[in-house]
Amino acid sequence: MDKILEALVSSSHPLTVKRAIVKKVMEAAEKEVTEEQCQALYHLTTRLILLGEDAFQRQVGLQVQEAYARYHRDEFARFFSKEYVLGLLQQGYGSLDRRDPAILDFLHGSLRLLISCPAVLELAPLLQTEVLRIICERPEPATCAKLATILTDFPQCVPREKAGVLFCQQLVRTFAYFHCPATEERELREYVTQVTRVSVLLQGIWKAEPATLLPSLQEVFAIISST
Repeated sequence: MDKILEALVSSSHPLTVKRAIVKKVMEAAEKEVTEEQCQALYHLTTRLILLGEDAFQRQVGLQVQEAYARYHRDEFARFFSKEYVLGLLQQGYGSLDRRDPAILDFLHGSLRLLISCPAVLELAPLLQTEVLRIICERPEPATCAKLATILTDFPQCVPREKAGVLFCQQLVRTFAYFHCPATEERELREYVTQVTRVSVLLQGIWKAEPATLLPSLQEVFAIISST
Protein backbone atom coordinates (compact mmCIF):
# COMPACT_ATOMS: atom_id res chain seq x y z
CA MET A 1 0.00 0.00 0.00
CA ASP A 2 2.80 2.43 0.84
CA LYS A 3 4.50 1.77 -2.52
CA ILE A 4 1.26 2.49 -4.37
CA LEU A 5 0.78 5.73 -2.45
CA GLU A 6 4.39 6.82 -2.91
CA ALA A 7 4.24 6.25 -6.67
CA LEU A 8 0.87 7.94 -6.91
CA VAL A 9 1.70 11.27 -5.25
CA SER A 10 4.69 11.86 -7.51
CA SER A 11 2.99 10.67 -10.70
CA SER A 12 1.72 12.86 -13.52
CA HIS A 13 -1.88 11.65 -13.22
CA PRO A 14 -4.59 14.34 -12.96
CA LEU A 15 -5.46 15.44 -9.42
CA THR A 16 -8.95 13.99 -9.74
CA VAL A 17 -7.47 10.54 -10.39
CA LYS A 18 -4.98 10.91 -7.56
CA ARG A 19 -7.67 11.95 -5.09
CA ALA A 20 -9.86 8.99 -6.08
CA ILE A 21 -7.03 6.53 -5.44
CA VAL A 22 -6.07 8.24 -2.17
CA LYS A 23 -9.69 7.79 -1.08
CA LYS A 24 -9.41 4.05 -1.77
CA VAL A 25 -6.20 3.88 0.26
CA MET A 26 -7.91 5.63 3.17
CA GLU A 27 -10.94 3.33 2.99
CA ALA A 28 -8.59 0.35 3.18
CA ALA A 29 -7.57 1.52 6.66
CA GLU A 30 -10.80 0.01 8.01
CA LYS A 31 -9.63 -3.46 6.98
CA GLU A 32 -7.04 -5.68 8.61
CA VAL A 33 -3.53 -4.38 8.00
CA THR A 34 -0.28 -5.98 9.13
CA GLU A 35 2.08 -4.27 11.56
CA GLU A 36 4.70 -4.02 8.81
CA GLN A 37 2.27 -2.34 6.42
CA CYS A 38 1.18 0.13 9.10
CA GLN A 39 4.73 1.10 9.97
CA ALA A 40 5.65 1.55 6.31
CA LEU A 41 2.63 3.81 5.80
CA TYR A 42 3.39 5.85 8.93
CA HIS A 43 6.96 6.43 7.78
CA LEU A 44 5.83 7.42 4.28
CA THR A 45 3.04 9.72 5.45
CA THR A 46 5.40 11.42 7.92
CA ARG A 47 7.81 12.12 5.07
CA LEU A 48 4.96 13.54 2.98
CA ILE A 49 3.75 15.72 5.86
CA LEU A 50 7.17 17.13 6.71
CA LEU A 51 8.98 17.08 3.36
CA GLY A 52 6.16 16.99 0.81
CA GLU A 53 6.96 18.89 -2.38
CA ASP A 54 3.60 20.64 -2.51
CA ALA A 55 0.36 21.18 -0.59
CA PHE A 56 -1.23 18.11 -2.19
CA GLN A 57 1.48 15.75 -0.94
CA ARG A 58 1.35 17.24 2.55
CA GLN A 59 -2.45 16.98 2.62
CA VAL A 60 -2.33 13.34 1.47
CA GLY A 61 0.18 12.58 4.20
CA LEU A 62 -2.04 14.09 6.87
CA GLN A 63 -5.23 12.44 5.63
CA VAL A 64 -3.80 8.94 5.21
CA GLN A 65 -1.91 9.04 8.49
CA GLU A 66 -5.01 10.15 10.35
CA ALA A 67 -7.11 7.41 8.73
CA TYR A 68 -4.71 4.62 9.63
CA ALA A 69 -3.98 5.96 13.12
CA ARG A 70 -7.73 6.00 13.81
CA TYR A 71 -8.17 2.31 13.02
CA HIS A 72 -4.69 1.10 14.03
CA ARG A 73 -3.90 3.26 17.03
CA ASP A 74 -1.69 0.77 18.85
CA GLU A 75 0.52 0.50 15.78
CA PHE A 76 0.73 4.28 15.57
CA ALA A 77 1.66 4.48 19.25
CA ARG A 78 4.54 2.07 18.59
CA PHE A 79 5.61 4.18 15.62
CA PHE A 80 5.47 7.43 17.61
CA SER A 81 7.78 6.11 20.30
CA LYS A 82 9.90 7.99 22.84
CA GLU A 83 12.99 7.41 20.72
CA TYR A 84 11.26 8.72 17.60
CA VAL A 85 9.95 11.85 19.34
CA LEU A 86 13.34 12.54 20.90
CA GLY A 87 14.98 12.27 17.48
CA LEU A 88 12.52 14.75 15.99
CA LEU A 89 12.98 17.31 18.76
CA GLN A 90 16.76 17.03 19.03
CA GLN A 91 17.82 16.25 15.47
CA GLY A 92 14.96 17.36 13.24
CA TYR A 93 13.79 15.36 10.25
CA GLY A 94 15.67 15.00 7.00
CA SER A 95 16.46 18.49 5.76
CA LEU A 96 14.28 20.07 8.46
CA ASP A 97 16.15 21.60 11.38
CA ARG A 98 14.89 20.63 14.83
CA ARG A 99 13.75 24.24 15.31
CA ASP A 100 11.56 24.19 12.21
CA PRO A 101 7.93 25.00 13.16
CA ALA A 102 6.74 22.01 11.13
CA ILE A 103 8.31 19.68 13.71
CA LEU A 104 6.11 21.06 16.49
CA ASP A 105 3.05 21.02 14.22
CA PHE A 106 3.69 17.34 13.52
CA LEU A 107 4.21 16.61 17.22
CA HIS A 108 0.92 18.31 18.07
CA GLY A 109 -0.97 16.48 15.34
CA SER A 110 0.46 13.12 16.39
CA LEU A 111 -0.43 13.67 20.04
CA ARG A 112 -3.98 14.49 18.99
CA LEU A 113 -4.15 11.17 17.12
CA LEU A 114 -3.15 9.46 20.37
CA ILE A 115 -5.42 11.48 22.65
CA SER A 116 -6.85 9.46 25.57
CA CYS A 117 -4.28 6.72 24.88
CA PRO A 118 -1.72 5.55 27.48
CA ALA A 119 0.97 6.50 24.94
CA VAL A 120 0.51 10.20 25.74
CA LEU A 121 1.21 9.60 29.43
CA GLU A 122 4.23 7.52 28.49
CA LEU A 123 5.58 10.39 26.37
CA ALA A 124 4.80 13.06 28.98
CA PRO A 125 8.05 12.83 31.05
CA LEU A 126 10.15 13.08 27.90
CA LEU A 127 8.16 16.04 26.62
CA GLN A 128 8.36 17.78 29.99
CA THR A 129 12.15 17.67 29.71
CA GLU A 130 12.24 18.68 26.06
CA VAL A 131 9.90 21.67 26.31
CA LEU A 132 12.04 23.01 29.16
CA ARG A 133 15.15 22.61 27.01
CA ILE A 134 13.49 24.37 24.09
CA ILE A 135 12.35 27.31 26.22
CA CYS A 136 15.84 27.68 27.68
CA GLU A 137 17.09 28.21 24.11
CA ARG A 138 15.05 31.45 23.86
CA PRO A 139 12.89 30.51 20.85
CA GLU A 140 10.99 32.98 18.69
CA PRO A 141 7.40 33.98 19.56
CA ALA A 142 5.98 31.66 16.89
CA THR A 143 7.73 28.65 18.44
CA CYS A 144 6.66 29.67 21.94
CA ALA A 145 3.07 29.97 20.73
CA LYS A 146 3.15 26.49 19.18
CA LEU A 147 4.58 25.06 22.40
CA ALA A 148 1.91 26.89 24.39
CA THR A 149 -0.82 25.39 22.21
CA ILE A 150 0.57 21.87 22.67
CA LEU A 151 0.90 22.27 26.44
CA THR A 152 -2.56 23.81 26.76
CA ASP A 153 -4.05 20.84 24.91
CA PHE A 154 -1.86 18.32 26.76
CA PRO A 155 -1.24 19.70 30.28
CA GLN A 156 0.30 16.39 31.34
CA CYS A 157 3.32 17.45 29.27
CA VAL A 158 3.90 20.64 31.31
CA PRO A 159 7.04 20.38 33.50
CA ARG A 160 6.28 19.71 37.18
CA GLU A 161 7.59 20.80 40.58
CA LYS A 162 11.08 22.36 40.42
CA ALA A 163 11.21 21.89 36.66
CA GLY A 164 7.83 23.63 36.45
CA VAL A 165 9.12 26.62 38.39
CA LEU A 166 12.16 26.84 36.12
CA PHE A 167 9.99 26.47 33.03
CA CYS A 168 7.79 29.41 34.05
CA GLN A 169 10.81 31.54 34.91
CA GLN A 170 12.46 30.79 31.58
CA LEU A 171 9.22 31.40 29.70
CA VAL A 172 8.87 34.79 31.40
CA ARG A 173 12.51 35.55 30.54
CA THR A 174 11.94 34.49 26.92
CA PHE A 175 8.78 36.61 26.87
CA ALA A 176 10.92 39.63 27.74
CA TYR A 177 12.98 39.09 24.58
CA PHE A 178 9.92 39.18 22.34
CA HIS A 179 9.73 42.05 19.90
CA CYS A 180 7.15 42.85 17.27
CA PRO A 181 8.66 43.20 13.79
CA ALA A 182 5.23 43.66 12.23
CA THR A 183 4.85 46.25 9.50
CA GLU A 184 1.36 45.20 8.42
CA GLU A 185 -1.88 44.70 10.32
CA ARG A 186 -1.95 40.97 9.53
CA GLU A 187 1.51 40.48 11.03
CA LEU A 188 0.56 42.51 14.09
CA ARG A 189 -2.56 40.39 14.65
CA GLU A 190 -0.49 37.22 14.33
CA TYR A 191 2.04 38.51 16.87
CA VAL A 192 -0.72 39.44 19.34
CA THR A 193 -2.20 35.95 18.93
CA GLN A 194 1.18 34.37 19.68
CA VAL A 195 1.68 36.47 22.80
CA THR A 196 -1.85 35.70 23.96
CA ARG A 197 -1.30 31.94 23.65
CA VAL A 198 1.82 32.14 25.81
CA SER A 199 0.02 34.31 28.36
CA VAL A 200 -2.89 31.87 28.58
CA LEU A 201 -0.47 29.00 29.16
CA LEU A 202 1.32 30.85 31.96
CA GLN A 203 -1.94 31.77 33.65
CA GLY A 204 -3.09 28.16 33.44
CA ILE A 205 0.12 26.87 35.02
CA TRP A 206 0.00 29.47 37.80
CA LYS A 207 -3.58 28.46 38.58
CA ALA A 208 -2.84 24.73 38.53
CA GLU A 209 0.54 25.04 40.29
CA PRO A 210 0.43 28.09 42.63
CA ALA A 211 4.04 27.45 43.72
CA THR A 212 5.20 28.65 40.29
CA LEU A 213 3.63 32.11 40.61
CA LEU A 214 5.98 33.84 43.07
CA PRO A 215 9.22 32.79 41.30
CA SER A 216 7.68 33.98 38.02
CA LEU A 217 6.86 37.37 39.54
CA GLN A 218 10.37 37.59 40.96
CA GLU A 219 11.68 36.98 37.45
CA VAL A 220 9.48 39.80 36.15
CA PHE A 221 10.80 42.19 38.80
CA ALA A 222 14.39 41.15 38.02
CA ILE A 223 13.83 41.92 34.33
CA ILE A 224 12.27 45.29 35.12
CA SER A 225 15.08 46.28 37.49
CA SER A 226 17.74 45.37 34.93
CA THR A 227 16.29 47.56 32.18
